[in-house]
Parts: sequence; C-alpha cells; structure tokens
Amino acid sequence: MKKLIIAHLLLLVSLSAFSAKKADWDNVKVLQINREKPHATMMVYGSEQAALSFDKKQSAYHQCLNGQWKFKWSENPSSRPVDFYKSTFNDAEWGTIPVPSNWELEGHGVPIYTNIEYPFDKENLEAPKEWNPVGSYRRNFTLPINWDGRQVYINFDGVQSAFYVWVNGKKVGYSQGSRTPGEFNITQYLKVGDNQLAVEVYRWSDGSYLEDQDFWRLSGIFRDVYLWSTPSSHIRDFNITATLDESNTNGILKLEGELVSTVANAVVVEYQLLDSEGQELLKHSIDVVADKGITTFKADEHTLKNITSWNAESPTLYMLLMSLKDKSGNVLEVIPQKVGFRRIEIKDGKLLVNGVQVLFKGVNRHEHSPETGHYVTTEDMMRDIVLMKQNNINAVRTSHYPNAPEWYDLCDEHGLYLIDEGNIETHGFDNNKKNRLSNAPEWREAHLDRVKRMVYRDRNHPSVIIWSFGNESGDGPNVEHVYKWVQKADPTRPFHYEGTSAHGYNTADIFSLMYGTPERCAQIINKHADMPFILCEYTHAMGNSNGNLKEYWDQIYADNNFQGAFVWDWMDQGLKQAVPANYRATAQDDHFYAYGGWWETSRGIYHDETFCMNGLLAADWTPHPGLNAIKYHYRNIHVEAIDIENNTYKITNWFDFTNANDLVSGKWELLENGNVVKSGDINDLDIAPRSSKQFKLELVNFNPKKGHEYHINFKFTSKNASYYAAAGHLLAWDQFELEKNQLATLTKVQSDAKPQMRVNGRKVYVWGDEFSIVFDKLTGRLEKYYINDEQIIRQGAHPDFWRALTDNDRGGIKGASAKVPKLYTWEKANAWLINEFTEQEVGNTIVITAKGNLPVIDAEYSQTYTVYGNGEVDVACSYTAGEIKLPMMIRQGTELVLAAGYDNVEWFGTEGPTYNDRNNELVGVYQSTVDKLWVEYSSPQENGYRSNTRWVTMTNASGKGLKITGDEVIGFGAAHYPKAEMHRAEYSFELTKHAEVFLNIDHKQMGIGGTTSWMDNAFPRKEYRLKSEDYSFIYRLSPIK
Repeated sequence: MKKLIIAHLLLLVSLSAFSAKKADWDNVKVLQINREKPHATMMVYGSEQAALSFDKKQSAYHQCLNGQWKFKWSENPSSRPVDFYKSTFNDAEWGTIPVPSNWELEGHGVPIYTNIEYPFDKENLEAPKEWNPVGSYRRNFTLPINWDGRQVYINFDGVQSAFYVWVNGKKVGYSQGSRTPGEFNITQYLKVGDNQLAVEVYRWSDGSYLEDQDFWRLSGIFRDVYLWSTPSSHIRDFNITATLDESNTNGILKLEGELVSTVANAVVVEYQLLDSEGQELLKHSIDVVADKGITTFKADEHTLKNITSWNAESPTLYMLLMSLKDKSGNVLEVIPQKVGFRRIEIKDGKLLVNGVQVLFKGVNRHEHSPETGHYVTTEDMMRDIVLMKQNNINAVRTSHYPNAPEWYDLCDEHGLYLIDEGNIETHGFDNNKKNRLSNAPEWREAHLDRVKRMVYRDRNHPSVIIWSFGNESGDGPNVEHVYKWVQKADPTRPFHYEGTSAHGYNTADIFSLMYGTPERCAQIINKHADMPFILCEYTHAMGNSNGNLKEYWDQIYADNNFQGAFVWDWMDQGLKQAVPANYRATAQDDHFYAYGGWWETSRGIYHDETFCMNGLLAADWTPHPGLNAIKYHYRNIHVEAIDIENNTYKITNWFDFTNANDLVSGKWELLENGNVVKSGDINDLDIAPRSSKQFKLELVNFNPKKGHEYHINFKFTSKNASYYAAAGHLLAWDQFELEKNQLATLTKVQSDAKPQMRVNGRKVYVWGDEFSIVFDKLTGRLEKYYINDEQIIRQGAHPDFWRALTDNDRGGIKGASAKVPKLYTWEKANAWLINEFTEQEVGNTIVITAKGNLPVIDAEYSQTYTVYGNGEVDVACSYTAGEIKLPMMIRQGTELVLAAGYDNVEWFGTEGPTYNDRNNELVGVYQSTVDKLWVEYSSPQENGYRSNTRWVTMTNASGKGLKITGDEVIGFGAAHYPKAEMHRAEYSFELTKHAEVFLNIDHKQMGIGGTTSWMDNAFPRKEYRLKSEDYSFIYRLSPIK
C-alpha cells in the first residue's frame, strides 16, 4: 500500500511538472530546435558559368516557395488547429494567403503601431496566451529530379515572431528571431513526388520582448521562403576578409570557412578572383580531408597589387568563385560571392575608410511598404537607393534589425555605407542601466543569438562597415557580453550602440547620440575627441520638419571627430487604405495612408498615433520638402564667397575619394530680379577630394541697374548618366546675393487718377475707372475688391498669428516644460475690436486707417490702406505688444480670401517651400498653382510656405488677378483649405476643398524645428522663433487687368 501511495505521488509530481513546462515560444531558454547554425548568405550552382549570374533564382538548386498558401488564422494558441500539420488533415475550407505577407494586411487581425509600449502586458515576461494570434500555413511542393541524393534545406528569411515547421507530418523544428533566417535541413523528411509543408506562426513569443521597435507590429511569413539543395559535401559557411594594406593601395584577401559532409571524404576547395571584366586575378586551391560533420578550412593570405578599392562613391566589386570538387576534379558545387576591398579603422579618434575620414550623410531606414507592410520587394529597395543617390545620401542605418538579404547585395553594388543593426530593442523597459532584460543573465544568450546570426549572415558584405548591437535596450552586462563576442568574431569592423550610458567606451567603439542639440554636439567634440562621433538619429522628419540643419553640418564639415548623422527616418510608415465611404464624395483621392489608431482605437488597443510618420518621403515615395534640405546640406560641392565685390569664390570638393571633375559639371548663372540674364560653364573642376580651388568669375558687360536685385547661382550636375539619374541631374547648388544691388523698397505709384469715395453706414466704398473696393468699419477689413466688376478679394487682410499646427508644434506643446507657455494663445488672438476708423483724402489717394485692440493678448493692432487711382492699395500693418507675457509668436501676418478661380501663382522667391530655419532653395521667378503648392503630410498641417518672397501674383485663367509686393521680403502661402479645418482634421480626406483661395501674406513666420518632435526642442531654435514684440510691415496690392 505504501509503495502504491508513493507511486501515485510521483505520478502527480510528474504531471504537475509537465503542466508547468513552458511552451517553446514562451521559453527564453529555447531559441531554436533543429535550426541550422548561422552562416553567410549563399546559393550553390552547378557550374562556374551559372554561378556568375549571382542570382539565386537562376540556380538549378533553388526552388522558390513564395506564392499562395492555404491559411487559417486563430485568435490564440488554444483555438488553433493542433493537428493541421498531418498529411491527412483536410484544409478544403481554409482560405489562402500570399507568402510573403503580413496577415494583418490580408484581413486577419489588426495592425498595431506603438513606439515604446509593448502591445501586451510585459510585467511577467511571458508571451500572451489569450490574445496571441496563430497563423497556420500549408502548401505542397515537388522536388526537381536532379536533387535526388542531395541535401535539401528550407530557408525562411523572415517570420514574425516564432514558428514551427513540419514536412509530411513530421516535426522539423522551431525558430524565433524574426529578422534573420530560420533554416532547416529537411532531407530526412522528404519523399518522392508531392511533399506537404506546414508552418505554425505565433504573433508573439518570448522573443517579442526583444523586438520592441518603433514600427507597426505585424505578423506572418514576411520574407522569401525557398528550398535549396547542396551536395553531400558542401561549403557550409565562409568568411572573406578583403581589406587593404597600410598603404591603402594593395588588396589583402583572406578566406576561411567550414565544410559539412554526410560522409568522410577528401575534397578540394578551389577559389578564384575575377574582376568586373571576368579577368582572373587569382586562383588557388586547398586540399581538405572532410570528416563526417563539420570541418574547417583556411586559405593562405593573398596580396593583390594596386587593387581598386571599394567605397560608396566608387563601389568596385570583384567576384570570388568558390568551387568544391572531388579528388577527380568533378565539380560538386560553385558558390559565388561579390567582394569589395576596403579597410576600416579608427585612428586618432576618427573612423577611416581606406585611410580617409568619411562623412556619413545618412538616414535611418525601416523596411516598409505602404501596401505589403514589412514585405519589401527588390524593386522597392532599388527605388529607395535611387532616391538616396539622387539626394546625396551615402549611408543607411538598418534601423533596427538586419534587413532582407537582397538589400546588402544592392548596397554593395551601388555604394551605400551600412550600420548593420541587431534585431534588439527593449525600450519598453527603459533605455538605461536598469533595463530589466539587458541585466538578466537568463536573457544573455537570447541577445547574443540575434547579433551572432546577423554577423555570420552579413560579414562578407563590403557595404557593412559598422555593426550595431540594436536600439534603445539599456546598458546591462548583456550588452557588454555581445560587444566582446563581436570584437573577437570580427575585429575588422567597429561596433556601435547608442543605448550605453557612456554612449560608447565600455560597449562600443563609436560615440553615438540621438537628437543632441548642436550645442551638445559641440560639447562632445571638445570632450570626447578620442572616439568617432555620430548622431545615429537626428532631425526628426515628422510632418513639416527638418529645420536648423545648418547648425549641425557647419560642425560636421569642420575638422574634428564629428563624422555625420542619420535622419530619423527615411519613409512614412503609412499603410494604404481606401477612403471611407462617407468621405468619398469630397475627398481628393480614393485612398490614404493610415497611421496608429486607425485600427486600434475602436478595439481599445494602445497606439502612438502619427509617430510612425517620420519620413523624408511620404508612404508612396513622394519626397517631402525636407528631403531637398537634406540634399543641400549633404551636397559634395560647396561654393564660398571670398570677395563678392570682386567676384571671387572658392569651390570645395567634399567627395571623399573622387576628383570633382570626374563626377560633376558646373555652371554659373547671373539673375536679374529672379531671371537668368547671363550664364556660363565652370570649366576648371579639377579639384581633388577634400580640396578647394579659388576662382574669379568674369562678368563681362555687367552693369547693374538701380532698383534691381541680382543673384549669382552655382549649379553642379551629374556629368554622366547613371542608373539613378540622367546626365545633368542637379546634385549641388549655392546662391549669393550681390550686396550692392539690393531690391528697392516699394516704388512710387505712377498714377494721376484720383479715386472716389462714399461712406454708407459701416461701409466705405472706394472706386476708380476699372476697380472698386468695399471697406468695413466694424471689422477694419478691406472686405471686397473688384476689377471691372469681377471680384478678386472676398475677404481682405485680417491680422493672423496662427498656423495649422505642425507635428513638431503639437509635440512641442505636449512635451513642453512649464517654462514654455502654450502656443494656443495665438489661435484666437486675431479677434480684433476696432476702436478707431478713419477715412480721408490725401493728395490723389484715399487713406483708410483701422485701429483696435486684440483683447485675447491685450495688444494694439492697426492696418492703414492707401488706395491709388489706378486701383493699387498699400496695406500697412502695425502691431504693438501689451503688458501680458506671451509665448513666442507663430506668425506675424495677414490672411486674405480670394474669390474662386485665382489659382495660378507666380512669385519671385524660393522655388520650394521654405521657412526661416529651412531656407536653402534657390531664389528666382517660378510658376505653379494653388493645388501644386499644397504638400501632403500624414495629417493636415502648415505646408507649402515660401518665406523669402519679393512678390507674388494670383491670377485666373484669363490672366486677371492681383500682384502682392512687399516693401521688404515677405512670406506667402496659399491653399484651398482654411487653417481651422486643417487644424481639426486627422487625415486630408476629412477636408472639403473650397473654391476660394486662402492666402497668407506675412511679415514673418517662425521656423518649423525638427531637433525632436516631442520635447521643448521640437519647437524651432531660439534664433528662429518670433518674439512677442512690436512689428510693422507694408505690402502692395496691384491689380492685373
């Protein structure tokens, strides 16, 4: 009896232990089951000729499994079909899903956008159980006949977040870590003919705690899936070190690797190096006695004289063919790898590429498609690269995970420096020394596994010049553990991690900072000259942003250890959706790009709203104006005025490796009042990298006219056509105003006619031969303006201190300290109570003055209208601040409403949108329409403004309208939407387009900022703010008849 009781108790203990056992996807100690060890990205080919294609799809030993799969979505693990992997399972009632894809974008579950917060309860460090969708995938495949007797692997390039694999009803294995491959040897599970594949994917796993990146939380098989086949003896991994000697002229090639073999045998590893013309530069072989299992091999070191090195400006690649042969010389496999020779070192606190301190003109790039989410095609990748090259971008941080393998091949080929970042972010546990996961010993291997898989996969790519641990994951011993492993595994590249409390030193080789102000950057340059310094994130490109870039790049172009910066970020992460039915009648398009909250709000799920819309590009790849500002500051040819009086200038070549004459053509232009009147070529551009040349511009027969304005333009365009641009593509520009020829103030009106005036109650009527104007005594406005009985102005100038808030404005208000008063004071500040209105004849003019109080801000404001006999009107605006302490002013200006039809715009000012802190466009005379001035952002906000304007005309199809000229430089903006409606709308489809034109004519508008979008410094820097103080300005309305 006693024995029975003991046996029963043991059974209960055993059952209890079994029930308490964690599932693989909820167990930090289980990172994989039967997954292949990480290795270099590769494909095997049957011959050297086939291998030269360097296209895995051309290999006879590659089979793509992308396409339509059978699919079943379940809300949680307990409701999933547990036996779906069996060959006898009937999936006839299942739907299908494309692979690759994110299942939320195919109608299963919802996308979730959060920045820092985990989308589930994080406190117990367990994967969710009740709300953790599971995707069950099935498909069949048949192997090619020529794969008989070979090893067969299945490779998943990316699955979010954890998954199991079965083949023909047999469990193959398990993998997690969504951004590096999950690969399995499935040879033993295969059969002749039709084979059945089943995959079970969990939306969240314990691995999700390391994947708290600022992006859409999406799930599924989102990268390529393919089979590939190898011979029984196979080059399992290889590490190519292609560097330069200390002279940076001779190449040094090292090769080592591993063979895997199902039987012990003797083989030969033969490798040859070919140049771009296919000429053989090197051929060598290694005899290897391969054991069953894994055998290592290592080649001799080779020196290649006068090799052409790789860099982002001239990305020269060679082809290394690695052939595995049997002792009889029969080819078992050929593996190609493109090789670039370059040397990375840190010397005297500076990061050198091939002996040169390069400047990283960078962006952060998420993998994002507006239609397919995290599945990004090679066409999408090339679209990104072309736009980057067109805009002088030379570096990308793969924020915040390893990208799809194809990205690295493209960057090798086309020349981009990469910071390759591990798939680690635990921001939800705070980015400091107390971060729970970076300190927990049981999570150490999980951290290392992700970085190790990245390093092994990507170390053969010359574009990868820096490894990065991850992002915003605290500063515990797990970070240091990974750093030490990488130092030993790959001493040829430096290691980056911004999240360390010291921003470098103990766990990184680079001093890295996010969103530091220019003042903070100056401090780092002075105090930390012993390390290269970069801003791994800066100029937060959320909405209308990217102001004050000059303050950073003036420092970067100086001689110090500040080596560049990476914009946050490249593209808005909007997801394309159809406009809701109730808005389709008034919306301007049939689709829009959704951000956080579109799906989550109605389901009570936390989200971070528009914070995923931070791109230099809109979600459809349309460049935002901030990209042109980046292009200007990233330009590689600079012109400096040495002596404008004597037409002496200096050209500096900021290319790191290339003579300016090899890449660009130069041209100068002389502009009179914004129009080109003289031009010529700049012939002497033989300027070595990082060198300058002074030259004198010969302006023959140039006789400046009194009262005219002159500018000199210098433009540098691509000399030759390339894959990213035609010859003549503008790459760099500078413009200088000739100081002795400033634009004159408003000239005297030439009119002998005298206007007539009549007062009728609160209305004052003024008219002439071809015009009539109505003023309102109560509002102080020029109420209506007619030319030949055709109304042009529907509502005249009214004081305006407001703008439709930008994302930076909103972020600044939300995050502002008590020291920063709220900007909303200015929204209603234009309420103008008239206390004095006068009208009088002065010579041949009628002068009308409206004076009053702005009660919301206790200030005085007046407008004086001087009406001339030819219909011209001078509008003089004057603001006198009161005693109340007010926040910075947003705008010092006026708003007019023009009648419908006055949509054609011509102006003398900057071509693209400018503000006082983003004012790098060329001044000239330009034409557009009101619709084309509009800049579409993720949510409606201030846009399309020109801050540096001399005059602007607004005309209809018949050419009639108004010309507005400033007594000094003015700013203007025009739209078919009133600011109040823009301010309220979350999406543009909510706006109803008005026929009228809402026109701002301003003295000034404050800058747009962009240092951050969530703190005090989301606002413009102090020098770009407007103080609440007295101001006055004048502009003239001139009829165009």
